[in-house]
Amino acid sequence: MGEPSTTPAGGLHSALLRHTGFLISRMGMVAQRQFAERMEALGLTPRMWGALNVLEAEGAITQHALGKCVGSDPSSMVSTIDELEARGLVERRRHPSDRRAHALHVTTNGRQTLARGRELAKQAQEDLLEPLSDEERAQLHDLLLRIALHAHEVSVPSAPTDVPAVTPAG
Repeated sequence: MGEPSTTPAGGLHSALLRHTGFLISRMGMVAQRQFAERMEALGLTPRMWGALNVLEAEGAITQHALGKCVGSDPSSMVSTIDELEARGLVERRRHPSDRRAHALHVTTNGRQTLARGRELAKQAQEDLLEPLSDEERAQLHDLLLRIALHAHEVSVPSAPTDVPAVTPAG
């Protein structure tokens, strides 16, 4: 047993570089790590950042609806909302049309934190996509979205009215 033949500076063996699924998985880990490190500066996890984004976009919704929107299981969503509420970023209020439920609301502090988080997310994205041109970034985004749609991991609203267009920078 000898040493591996040639391994590039990044540490991946050339036998791995021809496998697209492996590269997607690897870059997903890199992107997740960079994003999580940026959010950590605000005391947020990626899940918390996602929840704040959806809450701001949707307005007051139930915990169950939020969990469905972010693709999180109910128990994880409860702990995420508890953390957001403890930090003063989200508050639970009685649901206006269902007395048994609570509606979640982003607080002023939550909106300010989300704005800072979006800037950090944009920086992480810029760092990750630095070697690509604007056209290549748009193409990568479109291809990834197509794959996600095919895998039923995301859905696109059929008649978007107030949903902004998906852009590579967003």
